[in-house]
Parts: sequence; C-alpha cells; structure tokens
Amino acid sequence: MEVLELILLIAAYTFTIVALFLGFICYSRKLETWETLFLTGALLLLIVALTLTYFAAFAEAAEAVNTFLLITMILVGLATVLNTWAERRHTVGPRMRQAMVALGVVLAALVLIGYGWGFLRIMQYVVAIYLGLSVVYAMILIRKTPPHARMAHRERVERMTALACLIVLPLSLAATYFAENRGFESRIGFTFPLLFIVLAGGKIWDDMQRLSLFKPANTVKDQQLKNYGFTEREKEVIEHLVKGATYKQTAEALFISVPTVKTHVSNIYKKAGVNNKVELVALLSG
Repeated sequence: MEVLELILLIAAYTFTIVALFLGFICYSRKLETWETLFLTGALLLLIVALTLTYFAAFAEAAEAVNTFLLITMILVGLATVLNTWAERRHTVGPRMRQAMVALGVVLAALVLIGYGWGFLRIMQYVVAIYLGLSVVYAMILIRKTPPHARMAHRERVERMTALACLIVLPLSLAATYFAENRGFESRIGFTFPLLFIVLAGGKIWDDMQRLSLFKPANTVKDQQLKNYGFTEREKEVIEHLVKGATYKQTAEALFISVPTVKTHVSNIYKKAGVNNKVELVALLSG
C-alpha cells in the first residue's frame, strides 16, 4: 500500500515539476501568462504541504504544517481566479484584481495570526470556504465566457482533463476506502496524487503541442479566412506560417522580401486580433 502511494506521490511531483518547467519555457516565448505559472507553482506548493501533513511527527510540527497548508490553499484559490480572468474574455478592472490580491494577503495574515493566537481551526473553515468559492466561481466563468484566442486551443484539452478527473477521482476514493477497510494503513492516499497527475498531465500535453514537440497537423478553415477579410497575399503568408515556415522561408517561397513578410504578418495579426502564430492557428482552425 505505502509503496503504491509513494510511487503515485513521486509521479505527482514529477508531472507537476515538468509542467512548471515547460510553463517557464512557454512564458519565455510569450506563449504563456504569468497567472498560469503562478497557478502551477501554487499547486506544487500545495502538494508539498499535503505531503508534509502526513509526516508531521508531533503536535507542534503538525500545527506549523497545517499553517503552511492553509497558506498554499489561499495561493491556489487566488491563482485560480487570476488565471481564469487571464484566459477568458471577461473584463475585469485593475481595482478588482487588486481587491482579490488584497483579500488573499489578508487571509494569509489571519492564518499566521491564528497560528500564534490559537484560532487556527476557525481559519481552516474560512480558507476552505474561500478556496471552494474561488474554484466554483472559476468554473462558472469558464462555462459562461469564451476563451481568448490564444487559449482557444485549450478547450479540448481542458474538457478531456475534466472528464479524466470525473473518472479518476471516484475510482481513487473507492480504492482508498477499499484498502483502508482491508486493514491497509493509508498515510498519503490515492486521490490527491492522482488529481495532480491528471491536471499536470493535461498541462504538459498542451505545452508540448505549443512548443511543437508534438507536431499536430494545423488546418486552417477557408471560412475563417473569409471572416477576417485577409487579402490573397496574406492568405498565402498564413498558409506558410501554419506549416511552420520561418519569415525567411516564406519570403523565398513567395519571392518577396523578409520585411514585406513581416508587414503582412503584422497586418494579419491586427485583423485577427491576435499576438502570435499560436493564437492565429488556434483562431483560424477553430
């Protein structure tokens, strides 16, 4: 039992760390937002905190670890909302963002005060409600609002990840319950490691596609080209871009200069309302 738990825990750490590493690469190439990095980092801290709760040997250590766990839960709640705002077409003013960050800071401060003054148990309920409301709000926003063009390609991955969670979580809970009722001592459990593996796995798959480690066949729909009023030359440039051609290769194929290609690309991005090739392909192939 403990061997299997350890294997799942190691896998969860590995998947989450790889997801964070690929996220940094995507961020450096302007394919990722800092909010998504923040969320992945917060999830990594949360799994660290959850692990520590199982190995706290005495009461004082357990109290300190529980404090750390509550703070990571606050971070996950804050990161979830900020990341959803960044990914969806939902207008949120700077004051709203500042208020959300301020609420997280206040809750973290209250948790630290509760650790010193002995009302940490009350803060457990407060933080649990905060995290729950944050996740529910984010899920509602995802259901009710369309994604930004740069995030449109994630819709399928997110749906598959959600479906995997719906399948994996009940099975893991049942497996943990069955094992405990058969006398196997559970220190870590299956549920949280599997949850992190599924979430990080979906993120890794998405990032690897965007980094072209997996090379999907990008197909642009003719109707989408018509919707944005591209010229014939711009359509030719788009055709080469989606095939992965560089500006130089596109210029040589179309017998035009590289600066001219750049001008066409700039006009294409402006008409489509996108910032880079990944967003353009996601928009035109959707």
